[in-house]
Amino acid sequence: MHGSSAPIDTLLHVADLHFWKVVANPLRLFNKRFLGNLNVWLRRGRSFPMSEAALFVEALAATSANQLLLTGDFTSTSLDEEFLLARRFVDALNGSGFALNLMPGNHDVYTFEARRNHRFERHFAPYVPQEGYPALRRLAGGTPLLLVPTVCPNWVSSKGRITRQEAEQVKRLLDGLPPVVIVAGHYPLLEKTHGYELTRERRLRNADALRQVLGESGRTILYVAGHVHRFSYTRDPVYPNLSHLSTGAFFHINRREHIRGEFARICVLADGFEVHRHTLSESWSDLEVPPEAL
Repeated sequence: MHGSSAPIDTLLHVADLHFWKVVANPLRLFNKRFLGNLNVWLRRGRSFPMSEAALFVEALAATSANQLLLTGDFTSTSLDEEFLLARRFVDALNGSGFALNLMPGNHDVYTFEARRNHRFERHFAPYVPQEGYPALRRLAGGTPLLLVPTVCPNWVSSKGRITRQEAEQVKRLLDGLPPVVIVAGHYPLLEKTHGYELTRERRLRNADALRQVLGESGRTILYVAGHVHRFSYTRDPVYPNLSHLSTGAFFHINRREHIRGEFARICVLADGFEVHRHTLSESWSDLEVPPEAL
C-alpha cells in the first residue's frame, strides 16, 4: 500500500480474449493457420468458453472503474469471423460506458496475409490510434498511457518484435511526461518471473532495448502485458523505477489455479501503483497484490 489517498486514475486490464472459430474449408488452412486451427479444435475451444465473455462484463462494471486497457489477442487465428465476434464484444464494452485503449496481439497478426491486409486495423478502426503505434494517451485523471507495438507475424513461432527505431520513438514520447506512467505492450519484457517462463519461441525480440528505455527514463513506470495467460506482478531486478504486470486471460479456464477468468485493476497513485487481481472461482474475488522481487 502507498497510503489511503484516492487514486489519480483507475484502469482495468483485460488480456487475451482469444475469440475462436473452427475452420473446415482446407483452402483457408494454408501456412500457420493449419496449426492454429488444430489447436482451437483440440484445446483452445474448450479452454476459452466464449459465452462467458458477456457475463464477465458485469464484474468489470462492479469495480466502478470505466477505463479499460486491452492488450491484444482478440482472436485465435486472425480470421474475419473471429474479428467480428471480438468487435461485437468491444462495441458492447464501449456501449456500457468504458473508455477503451487497445492494441493487437500476436494472434491478431497470426498470418502474413492478415498483417498485409491490415485485418486488425480494419475491424477495430474506431478504436485504433490514427497515428499508429507507439501511441500516447491520457487517462481521465491525466496519467499518461503509452501503447507500444510488439507484434509481428511468424511462419511457425510466436515471437514478438520491437525495433530499435520504435524503442527510440518510445523514448521520445516519454520525454516531458509526468513522473508516473503506464506503458503497455502485448509481450512481457521479462523472460521469467515467479508467475511464468517464456520459451525461446514465445519471447519478444529486442526486449532489452525497450526495457532499458523505460528503466532509464527517470519515471516510475508500470509495464503492462498479456500473452502468457498467467498473473505476475514483479519489480524489475535491474531498474528500481520499473515494475512489470502480466494478467491472465479474461475468460480462460485456468485448471492449474482452479479459476475460470480474471482481470487486473490498476490504481495510479501520486508515487506509484496499487494492483488488484480479480479472479473467478465460485465467485469473484479481489486481492491487492504487492510486487514480487526476482
